[in-house]
Amino acid sequence: MGRGGGGSTHVRSGPRPPAVRRAVRLGAVLGALVIAYAVITAVVSRPAGHGYLDITSADGYGTRAVAEILRARGVTVTAGEQVPTAAPAPGPAGASAGRTVVVTNPDLLSQAELDALVTSTRAGSDVVLVAPDPSVVVALGLPVTTGQPGVGDYGDESPPGCTLPEAGAAGSTTVGDSVTFARTNGQDSQDSQNGQGTPGGRSGATRVELCYGDPGAARLAVLTPTRSDVGSGPTGRLVLLGGGGFLTNERLDETGNAALALGLLARTPRLEWVTPVVAAEDAVGTKGLSELLPDGFWFGSLQLLLVLVFLALWQGRRLGPPIEEPLPVVVRSTETVEGRGRLYAAAHARERAAAALRAGLRARLADRLGIDTAAAGSPWHTRGPDPTVLVASVAEQTGRSPMEIGPLLYGSDMAPTGYSEPPWPAHQGPPASWASPIPPSPVDIQAARTRRDAEGDVALVRLARALHELDRQVGRR
Repeated sequence: MGRGGGGSTHVRSGPRPPAVRRAVRLGAVLGALVIAYAVITAVVSRPAGHGYLDITSADGYGTRAVAEILRARGVTVTAGEQVPTAAPAPGPAGASAGRTVVVTNPDLLSQAELDALVTSTRAGSDVVLVAPDPSVVVALGLPVTTGQPGVGDYGDESPPGCTLPEAGAAGSTTVGDSVTFARTNGQDSQDSQNGQGTPGGRSGATRVELCYGDPGAARLAVLTPTRSDVGSGPTGRLVLLGGGGFLTNERLDETGNAALALGLLARTPRLEWVTPVVAAEDAVGTKGLSELLPDGFWFGSLQLLLVLVFLALWQGRRLGPPIEEPLPVVVRSTETVEGRGRLYAAAHARERAAAALRAGLRARLADRLGIDTAAAGSPWHTRGPDPTVLVASVAEQTGRSPMEIGPLLYGSDMAPTGYSEPPWPAHQGPPASWASPIPPSPVDIQAARTRRDAEGDVALVRLARALHELDRQVGRR
């Protein structure tokens, strides 16, 4: 169909542009909320800010203060990202060649690196692991296990509760409880007070000292080898810290934190501060994506989901009963008829127009005369009233001959009255004897077409008048 003067007749089948724009805005808002929540969660959930436990950082989460204090006491402090493998160089005559190795992220170390650290304790070195993961403790084969963690890296002030000299000199401290420790064999602290050793894994017999907290949830564990084949030299030890918050610049001056830090880190003349930044290929602390999420992630996600459901219920509209509304434009029936007639005329659909006129009259006559029609699901050629019954009834009502009523209501091959078919088949064209040696000119072709259209229009008007007269006759009687 062509376009009218009022606009296009195309009907949009998809969502309307306002709905698309609203959906895009909603998606953008939800995406922004998710990104903002992820950023805030990452910032808030990390134990400290940038430079956490960095001995070169002077901010609140760094450990530059403890490093400077150790240097002032004659301890050589160095920083690195790899666990030292070479043995420490011997010091001056009579000086110990031991060293203290502090690892801030032991979860990123491999099994070989952890074994090297345990072996170095038997050579006189101290190893300090800050907040080791349970997998690290298992990989070390130590006679301790991780207990129930606390609420964060910064624990509350706690008394020593043990006989460790460094803890006794420091008194109460705020050692973190993000990881806690307990004995694997259930022995109490009386064993350590008596100097008894606990059978260990890779380190053999080991003396275990648990401080700051209950024996089943201690924040500090000190493991010292007690085998007789260690030799007469100094024996190193392995120190497990539940958290490193008490070593930071902002917490070092609280209670006995500084005394405990110096007691644990100043036993040897050399301190190596190791901060692994890249996990080893076979790191023992490898975690999945779900394990890397912060503790409050799922609780926050549930809260966000509840907020979205609440917004949906608030903004959603309940479907109520249909409401009748006045039409925005009232179109007269005559305008509708004229518009449809113009469409038929523009398409030269005279046969379709004639069929529509006949079908409309047949339906009206059948309803007026009480004649049943075929079901809607029947084939197209059987729909409507029975032709024989309808023609007979109309002929009886009007007194006209059925031979006249039948062609008027049903036509001859759906052609308008007065239109004659050519004497040759439509699919073959005129015979050769009819062909003219001179082809017709375009002017003659256009004239013939115009004459044929005019004849078809006259025949269609004649048919419409005849149908109208038949409708009037049946209605009158």
